[in-house]
Amino acid sequence: MNYKLLSGVFLEGILSFLSPCVLPLIPLYMSYLSGENKETDENGNVTYKTGKVFITTLFFVLGICLTFVLIAISVNIFNDFFSRYVEVISIIGGTLLIIFGLNNIGVIHIDVLNKEFKINMNLKMEKMNFMKAFLLGFVFSLGWSPCIGPMLANAIFLASTEANGYLYIIAYGLGMIIPFLITGLFTSYILNLINKHKNIVKWTMIVSGVILICYGSYMIYNAAEKINVAKTVINIEDDESKSGEDIQNTLYNYVLKNYDGKEVKLSDYKGKYIFLNFTTSWCQYCDIELPEYTKFAENEEVKCFYIMTPLNETGGMNDIDKHMEEKGVEVETLIDEDGIFFYYCGISAYPTIYVVSPEGEFIVYAQGAMDISGFESMLEYAKQETSD
Repeated sequence: MNYKLLSGVFLEGILSFLSPCVLPLIPLYMSYLSGENKETDENGNVTYKTGKVFITTLFFVLGICLTFVLIAISVNIFNDFFSRYVEVISIIGGTLLIIFGLNNIGVIHIDVLNKEFKINMNLKMEKMNFMKAFLLGFVFSLGWSPCIGPMLANAIFLASTEANGYLYIIAYGLGMIIPFLITGLFTSYILNLINKHKNIVKWTMIVSGVILICYGSYMIYNAAEKINVAKTVINIEDDESKSGEDIQNTLYNYVLKNYDGKEVKLSDYKGKYIFLNFTTSWCQYCDIELPEYTKFAENEEVKCFYIMTPLNETGGMNDIDKHMEEKGVEVETLIDEDGIFFYYCGISAYPTIYVVSPEGEFIVYAQGAMDISGFESMLEYAKQETSD
């Protein structure tokens, strides 16, 4: 997980709150949410009962959260589909984000992006209660607008192309709702501040446009880089002319580097059963099995490796460095810079374990987290296969 991108999405949530289709309406929404919990003095100054207004604002925010939860669930349901076409989705999504950004800045003008869709519901706001506040928040978040839509779309695109992508939805949602909660606590002060600085919405659109263009460019660049690597892999080994045995021999003698920079080949450990654990820094199941795999690696009959590639990490080697440091990984880790092993082993889920025989044959593989008994069962199976 790239924390810089996550922070950027959080900032987009804040910018959504400051956008022209939200900020100017805050006084209206707070007027609804306060209901009868406001008083006007003889000079026309309005004051709010902070505790009651905050509670209704809290339920308003919960209504907004419901929309973000539904979005996160839908993205997670289709995660397998998204992962198969991650490069295509990244290129299409990146292109759309650049268009959204140019529209926000004003370089181009697209009518469909400058129209708002509103859902009108008569909730009789003069008598506000918790349920009405919740429904108001839900209805508000469903109302598509040119200012919120593109930035929320960015969070959705990022969520659809990465594991644990729902965190981007959460980050955007927090950026959007925290200012609402602050407004609920300091209603009078915030509303006065908004009235004094109405011009901020102009700059919000420009800043959000620049951010969207940067995100879109990043997504296209990242996808293009992965496609180029895939082409390089195919050029290195022509699948049509190479047999499975030839490819195994190539992998067995392929030079990798461990985390300390030392060159390593699997053939250096000929005579031992080699376990290759394909993993990523963001794989939660890999973290769960880490202690079990570390313990199994003490078996003198085997040589255990972790295999990681920067191509699977949003932050490249920086993510791997953080992972190694935070998790205290003791098992020797090999860095597959070009994704050669990941490509030819067809890795599509994490963790995935491959067992290589003492003669260099890729015997068996399994997906999913295991305990030490699972690793021992794989070893026994590999021994039976090599003895037949």
